[in-house]
Amino acid sequence: MRLVLLACLVVPAALAQTSPSPPPPDEDEIFCRLYEVQPELVGGLAALQAAVAYPPDARVEGVEGQVVVQFLVQTDGSITEASVLRSPDERLSAAALDAVRQMTFTPGEQRGRPVVVRFAVPVTFRL
Repeated sequence: MRLVLLACLVVPAALAQTSPSPPPPDEDEIFCRLYEVQPELVGGLAALQAAVAYPPDARVEGVEGQVVVQFLVQTDGSITEASVLRSPDERLSAAALDAVRQMTFTPGEQRGRPVVVRFAVPVTFRL
């Protein structure tokens, strides 16, 4: 009988407790993996590739490959903190960074609000 009474008191109390809701995101928080709407490059990758200026000396030497550029997409769609993650050549890195810095994005969103998102894009150099 005591066990039944204890169960009647403990179970409802445990069910009544709910986990606290997560705090709202900080204004400066960077969403790396958890965002509802992904940033989108205005004009797509075709616009990025069109903005790339192939370095003439790299073209003459036949240097090709893919440069991966990482950056932050700000809440206004602008790019900050651009850096190269992988590249076959420093000249291609510089050209890819210049092209990416010219681009704008529609910002990512979390809970209906624009948020800063870390993002990466490939820039292909092919002769």
